[in-house]
Amino acid sequence: MVSFSSGTLLGARKQGQRTDAQATADAGVDRVMAAFNSVENRRILVSGEAMGNWGSADLVSPCRDSSNNPPGNPTTEAKNYGDGKFRDLETLAVGSGTRQFRVVEITQAAGLADNPNRRSESITTTAGSTKVSKVGNFSSDLINLDPPTDSKSSNLPGFNKGYFTITVEAKVVNGSSVSTATVTREYEVLPKCCGASFGSNGSGGAQVSGSDSLGGDSRFCGVEFGMILGLNGGTAWQNFANDIYTKRLPSGKVVPITNVIGIVSKDGDKFSRAAIRVRPNSKSTTVPDPCDPARWSGGRCGSSSWTGLAKASPGGIYGTQADIDGTALSGIPIFPSALTLPTIGNEAVTGKYNFTWTKNSGPAQRVDPSIDDGQRYPTLNPASVQDYGFRFRTRNNVNPPVLEVCNDTNTNCGNSSWTAITGNSGTVNNRENFNSMSGTYITNNCTSSSSPACPTWVGDRWYGVDNNSPDTNMTSGRLRLSSGSIRIGATSSTTNNRLNGICRAANLSGNLGRAMLSFDQAGTSKVDTADQVWVQVQTSSGTSCTGSTASSPPTKSAVNISWVTVAKFPGVNSSTSQRRVVSLADYENSNTRIRIINGTNTGNGETHIIDNVNLSLSDWCEYSANSPASAAPGFHCLGPQFNLDPGSGNGGQVWIDASGGPVSFYYTRTDDLRGNLYTAASASEPSTYDDPLLSAGRGAFLRLVKCSGSPSNNCETPIPSTEVALVGDPDNLNFFGRDSGQQQVIYYGVLNTSSGIGKVSGIWFYMPVGYFELKAYGCSGYSPGGTAPSITGDDGWILSGRIWTQHFKPCGDVHIRVPPSSASNLGQVAAASGSFSDSITYVPWTGTDWVARTITRSRYN
Repeated sequence: MVSFSSGTLLGARKQGQRTDAQATADAGVDRVMAAFNSVENRRILVSGEAMGNWGSADLVSPCRDSSNNPPGNPTTEAKNYGDGKFRDLETLAVGSGTRQFRVVEITQAAGLADNPNRRSESITTTAGSTKVSKVGNFSSDLINLDPPTDSKSSNLPGFNKGYFTITVEAKVVNGSSVSTATVTREYEVLPKCCGASFGSNGSGGAQVSGSDSLGGDSRFCGVEFGMILGLNGGTAWQNFANDIYTKRLPSGKVVPITNVIGIVSKDGDKFSRAAIRVRPNSKSTTVPDPCDPARWSGGRCGSSSWTGLAKASPGGIYGTQADIDGTALSGIPIFPSALTLPTIGNEAVTGKYNFTWTKNSGPAQRVDPSIDDGQRYPTLNPASVQDYGFRFRTRNNVNPPVLEVCNDTNTNCGNSSWTAITGNSGTVNNRENFNSMSGTYITNNCTSSSSPACPTWVGDRWYGVDNNSPDTNMTSGRLRLSSGSIRIGATSSTTNNRLNGICRAANLSGNLGRAMLSFDQAGTSKVDTADQVWVQVQTSSGTSCTGSTASSPPTKSAVNISWVTVAKFPGVNSSTSQRRVVSLADYENSNTRIRIINGTNTGNGETHIIDNVNLSLSDWCEYSANSPASAAPGFHCLGPQFNLDPGSGNGGQVWIDASGGPVSFYYTRTDDLRGNLYTAASASEPSTYDDPLLSAGRGAFLRLVKCSGSPSNNCETPIPSTEVALVGDPDNLNFFGRDSGQQQVIYYGVLNTSSGIGKVSGIWFYMPVGYFELKAYGCSGYSPGGTAPSITGDDGWILSGRIWTQHFKPCGDVHIRVPPSSASNLGQVAAASGSFSDSITYVPWTGTDWVARTITRSRYN
């Protein structure tokens, strides 16, 4: 009986010690996992590092706050668990205490994308070892917030989870008696947005898509500011676009961006078609579309029959449900936000980005309302020439730095081909009033605002042409000089088109980009708007006004052999004249002939009256050592119109070499009403101020390049997609539009082939009233030529930059690489704006981290 009792007591005592050891093991696991789940240590859960390397490995959290700082360095406690030494449960002192524990082994597991087996790839490491045992290819990247790419609609956000298995050994020391226990536990490891609770994909609980959420945090997280649409009540279009939006992580991995920002009136508003936020919509007339009602309610649109978006089901031409609802761009959520962006500013209102021109400088005089109504804006390729080529080059190897231009339409740029368009010199005017006829030419009264007078006109004469013959009698006929004005049109018969007018040669050598022509146009009461006055240019040597007009669109050599039309103006049936302004920015020949003629037939008594012709030369860009919104130097230009779409033939090509500094184009003035048409210039018509600010088609492109060393005449090295500015800071190339007012249209065509031609990076479009259509292969009516490239690869992007605009329409195979644009990438202007750091609306942390949450398996050894 005594013996039995003693054995029972001994067994009970040993069982108690065993139970105590198991309790110690449990407590040890809890303590270790509490440390690993601390925000600064969570990378240990997925690192794939051997335990023996924890002390030296990079285990810093991927999370960054709005100042781009991590939440702290991994703690010494967490890293020390990798050495496998026994520690006191309470004090963590090594090798002491009655209740001790140590980490013996860990396993980290995950699955490949879309693989329901989330343990197929793993690493196992033991205490103190510097090696790991691998199964498959485990990586922390496998545990992410990306939605599944397959068709399993039941796969919810967070599908790409992982597992963390830990084995802890414990011992309880009671005098000379030692009992041990080992526990192994497996935890589910869920990815989450940094700084937020668990939530749906891309957010901390807000129901962006689906209805499942793992937390109650209503703030968006992972918000990026690279694509901001809907400014001033704007819209977005995403049907018929194979569009992809990606970013490159610091690790080098390319992933989809987390969101597009959709501006709404106030927090809580939707960005949807129902709210007239996303085009097309039968109620939306901001951007005319003849198929709008059909797209919304059903019917025919072109050659297609439509169910109508209101009744559409996902699939085919209608895209995803998010496409139909207007809440996504190809699966990228549009986060509604009442974000207030920094104002750009204009000539009357100080903003963050508008540049103030130096008094009496070329740009300042070009926009002076008292001279040519302040409309002396440059137009590149006004004649819609095929195969047009133009280059910009910034240089900082001279003092002061300069921005130069070169026309390489017919010949490659050489050392002597460049003309500077920066500087603070004022405008040279060459104004002509007509006096009398002398022989075969018209004498004039030439005055100039600078000395010597008339430095640009060749000679002192205007030549006349009557019915395509030199005019020697200015008192009668189809071309007359009366009361100091030129009159084009017969008094008693029909005047045939393009055969009557005046011309003169100008020496534009060394003045590429700088010339503007202006004149007064009036007319008799019988003139109507169909009676046009044309301005034409020819660069071959000579003085004759006669000759044929080139076909439209002209070939690139036409200007050397024929008259090329650069402007067409409607007739004026009033003695009160209208000022006409024409850009001659493409011409620099020493004998550039300029002709003003009747472009259309005029009937009996229909007479055009021309007077006060002025040829002005001036810069339209400035260099500044301190740019708006930053202290960085840069070049600032009156925004030109880029007419790169000839309608037929090959489109134009513009290269901008930013080797010497960034370039900004300004379309910010309240009286700058250019670019309000939604169609490109016609193939048979020269461009007008109403045409899009940038019109690119038929293989046209604008390419941003940068070369090292001495200035290059033909730099073709693309700026890498990694060379970008912070959010809200000017980039390598910037387009700044008006804050309000009339629509400003951009048709941005991209030619992207396997050789990479046409790619542009480091560009920022900030157009608060802009209509931005990005066209690429697959876009109806856009024919770049060549072979369509694949846009699905990591480097298949065609544009790398940020787009902030009112209306946005991607068309065709579009892959946009969006630069880092999170709250940790804010520039000084954006950082100073409360809208960009509002932690109530969104979590200002960026990145994805992980938490070990549910115990999925457990056993004792």
